[in-house]
Amino acid sequence: MKKILVVDDDPLIVQLLAPRLIAAGFEVCSALNGEEALARTRQEKPHLIIMDVLMPLMSGYEAMQIIRQDPETRDIPAIIISSRGGMKDFFEGIGNIEFLPKPLESKMLISRIEVLIGCAQSAGDTPKRVLLAGVEDLLVNKLRDVLNKLDFQVLTALHEDDAVRLIKSSHPEMVFCQFWEDSNILDPKKIVREVRLSPAVAQTPFYVYCKESLTLEAMKYFNVDQILSYKESSELLRKVEALVKRPAV
Repeated sequence: MKKILVVDDDPLIVQLLAPRLIAAGFEVCSALNGEEALARTRQEKPHLIIMDVLMPLMSGYEAMQIIRQDPETRDIPAIIISSRGGMKDFFEGIGNIEFLPKPLESKMLISRIEVLIGCAQSAGDTPKRVLLAGVEDLLVNKLRDVLNKLDFQVLTALHEDDAVRLIKSSHPEMVFCQFWEDSNILDPKKIVREVRLSPAVAQTPFYVYCKESLTLEAMKYFNVDQILSYKESSELLRKVEALVKRPAV
């Protein structure tokens, strides 16, 4: 289980984020200021840090500078959170960092965490990975639960660019992407086009899932054996489970 360190001097932020991160399959630890963050980072070796900027005793900016100077912690990716957009400029010279404004949108936060962790671990040991790109949060969470129980590490993406980046960096065993009514929201065709141009991941098995009413439309762009259509979510979950259990040819 991947560990996330949440650092914020407002305990309410930690209380709000922790259950959402746990529900997404992460272990959570926390700190209330930069000094605590340094100690927790050295003790816990989190896979990612979520860091506020303005805090007592030591700011997030000071803490991240020290974290980046330590050979044991310098490669840990971080997401900086602040209600002040101008704070982003202070972190320009510190690598492997993204900035998200407060108030946080949990769906976007989870997506960015998985992108950063996926990229950070691409050169390490490779667990069984599956990428999910979907519009409906509840359905994505149900699919994640099924795949987690089968010992897959599940990465999720909200947008085509995130999906392509994760596929190229993490080399998942397969990809499941929702075929949605509006391709402006999520377009699996674009993901496939981009991935097929990269030899390292061009052969990654790619599947789209869609409601039965969209099957004919999906067949215009994908082979029948790539399409997982369903009436009820339980039907989709059974199909996905059967597919990932199928022996490799």
